[in-house]
Amino acid sequence: MAERNEKYYRACLEHYSVSRRGLLRGLFSGANKAVQVPDEISVKRSVPRPPGAVDEGVFLQLCQSCNDCETACVQQVIEMVEGRPQLNLDYNHCTQCGECQKACSTGALSSINKDIGLRPSFSKGCNNRLSGECLICADACPQLAISVSSRQLPVINEALCSGCGQCRSVCFIGAVQLEWPTARH
Repeated sequence: MAERNEKYYRACLEHYSVSRRGLLRGLFSGANKAVQVPDEISVKRSVPRPPGAVDEGVFLQLCQSCNDCETACVQQVIEMVEGRPQLNLDYNHCTQCGECQKACSTGALSSINKDIGLRPSFSKGCNNRLSGECLICADACPQLAISVSSRQLPVINEALCSGCGQCRSVCFIGAVQLEWPTARH
């Protein structure tokens, strides 16, 4: 057996040495592979979720259908549809009180974005359009997203609107409908 001296060990180190560039390339290529997002996470939302819902693909993976958010909802606007929480603002509005986020232990409602995604649309029977004196929807909007001009349909500032539905709840003639824009999310 050959004697293992300094010359032997130096040859081994040179043979097995890795350049700094090679080391960093190996480390970062592994990190890049770990960060890649699978295609199934890129899912478009097609229904209104409770405020604070994370991106739809992640939401579907995190939500365990426990219905804790539905139980915690003070306004009772969260309902379980196909095992997942969905907002139904037909009979009430969402005050975005945060109780559903507090009740969610999985992180499915942990986003800082509280936009529900629904947007109001106003019918031609709007009292302001007909008489020019109704400001009830604009006054009720907590985000101040509705502007009203005399004898015109109200106008929504998309950047300010959170889709809470309070404008619909206060309209006593039913001229406000909430719609899920197909081009959104």
